[in-house]
Amino acid sequence: MYDFYMPTPASPAPSRMAVTSRPSIPARSPRMDGEATRARILETAGQLFAERGYADTTSKAICERAQCNMAAVNYHFGSRDGLYLALLKEVHKHLISLDYLTRLAHSAQPPRRKLEEFLDGLTASLLNADSWHIRLWAREVLAPSPHLDGIIEAEALPKFGLISAIIGEITGIPAGDPALTRCVLSVMAPCMVLLIVHRDMNSPIQALFQQPAADLAAHLKTYAFAGLDAIVATRPPRRSARKPR
Repeated sequence: MYDFYMPTPASPAPSRMAVTSRPSIPARSPRMDGEATRARILETAGQLFAERGYADTTSKAICERAQCNMAAVNYHFGSRDGLYLALLKEVHKHLISLDYLTRLAHSAQPPRRKLEEFLDGLTASLLNADSWHIRLWAREVLAPSPHLDGIIEAEALPKFGLISAIIGEITGIPAGDPALTRCVLSVMAPCMVLLIVHRDMNSPIQALFQQPAADLAAHLKTYAFAGLDAIVATRPPRRSARKPR
């Protein structure tokens, strides 16, 4: 917008051409350095917390490695605890985001295809060797911080409900039936083990981290569907509601 020029007796009014020929002031483009700083702090802090754990990672160490000051951490996250909570949310988003799982659960795809897509995506995330997210979550589960209960309530429980709905569609087991919870646990248990086992630790399952994600996903899907089909086969037939006389 132009600055309006008010003529005075000492200075003649500028011509119309002079006013309209003034260059317009370009709109200020959004600053990208703030987002870049925030992303750098998240990545650096994620690596440090994954290496050292919640208790042994200091704000000073984060700032030194991220090449920023404490004011930047406080500006973007409020505090060290705010930063850590943001990291736990990033972990859940990295594995399977709540938005994605919500869309998948409510999509028009066949129920079995929904579960297949879920296991494909989760397995690919679990076997991502370059990610600090899995190592951070493993530390959090084995040595919980004060934030674990909150992140489970905000992220894990809604996802559990959506996965339960998908498996309920497959099996016909109604919500609230303990059998449905058992089915969800049986499908998710192998994935939960992969979440907490360190890929570099000498263990019988270490070799699983070296194989293609598609191979492991294929096995998990075969195992899950065989188990669910067996459960369905052993359940008594559902009684139809009696028609009123």
